[in-house]
Amino acid sequence: MKEKLKRLYKKLKLKFLNLKKAVKSRYQIIRAFFKQTYNKHIIYLYVTTALLINLIIEMMARGSFIEGIYFLISSPYVFLCNSIIILMTLSVTLLMRRRFWGLSLISVIWLLAGVTNSILLSNRVTPFTATDLMLVDSAFGVVTKYFNLFQIVFVVLGLTIAVALLVLLFFKAPLVQHKIKYPRNIIAIAIIWVIGLGSINLGVGSELMSMKFGELRVSYYDYGFVYCFTNSLINTGIQKPNSYSGETVEKIVEKTDENTISKAKKKPNIIFLQLESFFDLNNLKGIKMSKNPVPNFEKLMEKYPSGYLNVPIVGAGTVNTEFEVMTGINLDYFGPGEYPFKTKLLDTTCESICFNLKEYGYNCHAIHNNTATFYGRNEVFSNLGYDTFTTIENMYIEDFTPMGWAKDYYLTEYILKALKSTKKQDFVYAISVQGHGSYPTDGDYDYPVTIKGDLDEDVINQYQYYAMQTYEMDKFIKKLTNALKKLDEDTILVMYGDHLPSFGLSGEDLVNGDVYQTQYVIWSNFENDYYTDEDLEAYQLQSKVLGGLNMNAGSINKYTQEHKGEDQESYDDGLKNLAYDFLYGDKYATNGENPYKPTDIQLGLEEVKLSSVTPLYDEEGTVYLYGSHFTTYSRVYINGEKQKTEYVDPSTLKIIYPELKAGDKISVYQQNSDDHVLTKTEPYSFADDELLPQTSKNNTKGKKKNNKK
Repeated sequence: MKEKLKRLYKKLKLKFLNLKKAVKSRYQIIRAFFKQTYNKHIIYLYVTTALLINLIIEMMARGSFIEGIYFLISSPYVFLCNSIIILMTLSVTLLMRRRFWGLSLISVIWLLAGVTNSILLSNRVTPFTATDLMLVDSAFGVVTKYFNLFQIVFVVLGLTIAVALLVLLFFKAPLVQHKIKYPRNIIAIAIIWVIGLGSINLGVGSELMSMKFGELRVSYYDYGFVYCFTNSLINTGIQKPNSYSGETVEKIVEKTDENTISKAKKKPNIIFLQLESFFDLNNLKGIKMSKNPVPNFEKLMEKYPSGYLNVPIVGAGTVNTEFEVMTGINLDYFGPGEYPFKTKLLDTTCESICFNLKEYGYNCHAIHNNTATFYGRNEVFSNLGYDTFTTIENMYIEDFTPMGWAKDYYLTEYILKALKSTKKQDFVYAISVQGHGSYPTDGDYDYPVTIKGDLDEDVINQYQYYAMQTYEMDKFIKKLTNALKKLDEDTILVMYGDHLPSFGLSGEDLVNGDVYQTQYVIWSNFENDYYTDEDLEAYQLQSKVLGGLNMNAGSINKYTQEHKGEDQESYDDGLKNLAYDFLYGDKYATNGENPYKPTDIQLGLEEVKLSSVTPLYDEEGTVYLYGSHFTTYSRVYINGEKQKTEYVDPSTLKIIYPELKAGDKISVYQQNSDDHVLTKTEPYSFADDELLPQTSKNNTKGKKKNNKK
């Protein structure tokens, strides 16, 4: 028995040694091949890497290995162009001695972009664009609403491993062993770029590809992620129209020496209520609901002027609908996937419904039951003419959805406050948040509306959760209109959905057949015949509302009122000329000057004030701070250092600070993170022997910035 075991052991050992020898031999062959390729035939490695990365990215974008292969086979030229773009970026490493590390770094960046695109497509429907890189600060604020802790940890761990491997490769990866011939390699890089740009231009010229995208998701699917993302990176702003000139613009605005604004028929309060992801599920095919989730909205649409509203986005990107509604400018004029709120409007003003209404004596208020810094609204709204901006940081909200979004019914109180805050007419732009995704695929909820259909259970659960939110939003609409009926001021309320929810719907799923259509209704608490039913573009909505009141202030507003029903191509050319003139051109329409100045916007309808500080002199060092308009977002700072703050009520805050002494400077900040301080009171000087109440004043970053301007 022992002899048999010994013989078996020897055989196994011999086989292992032979296997080891074979593996070592193969390794040497591969290493020699790699060494030769790496040093003499590097272009093969570059081409193979580019093709492989592109294939992996497309598989992730489509969520299928087969779909990725099908894209390669069905659109070989487009696939090749996408691969060449990757090859163009890889080619710069021809100038590096640590060439393998450079290849790895660029490859990882492309793959991370592909992973990000896949994640965004599964959560918000729209793909990853270059402008999303500017939204990183906003993304951090909502990441927990889309991903659980395990997923977040997994992503962080993956990124950490990727960075660690890149660092290791930097020191361990082989260097190019021959002397780099820089002139030759520079010529090689230039040739690759010329071939790449030529291939892309040929693809665009033959209409296999396009520089302008219609439906963003479809364009990414048709033209490939790499090409579309690169396009969004370099194709920004409004391209100068071929017909643009001073003469053209003057003709468009019908410029005269004495252009005066028209006299308004009536000057009611005007409210625009933008409902987050609001959509009538009755327009969705293939489902049956236990009851109508939006009966009040449907009744209003039957009784008051209404129609479909063509919005520029689906699933996400709320501020792009805001941009069109507020400015009257078609977002299609900008680069693919661009957010003007995060690009051009950060540093310039623009004609807007606010500036137009100010010509008629209106005060303008923005209200949003979410954070002020989301999409940079706290900075942009000053450039759009708002006088106040009230957000969750200055609200008292205690009721949230299971996904953590504030309930919309709180908006009624703050809309009424805004209307009563001035003796003038008021314009209010209220931005809802309750309907925001993501929508859970499971959960034990008391659904007010149950849904049946030939669908997966997780999809049914998403629809039922969404129906629960729109059901409550519909009740909020009724509450708001009832409150406005009692208001002793004439008021117009314009309600619409900003975009469809992120369900991945297609036109075939909808009664109206278009995922870029929501619905709007124009309600009023007084009898009028100013409006009729019609379908509109979002950028035409303000002109419809103001036109009904005979308000024609603003070149863009007036142009749309007068030319909307004419030849579409001619109307569009004129509108694009005006948009370019205001934002990028020579401002021929306004005599070469920008007539719109940033407003000294106040964050919150009421200023937060600190009036007194009272230490208890107990063992813990308890200190009470008294003032007005404190919220759960109030934080106490002493001598510039943040203290752990307990919100007691709107007039009281509590901290533990045993070291309080005479001369300490105390302020209350309104902030949603350490990086986002919205307002702060003037420093309050504490005195040991007496309290020194001082008048506090809100100073915002926005104010300082505007003063500098």
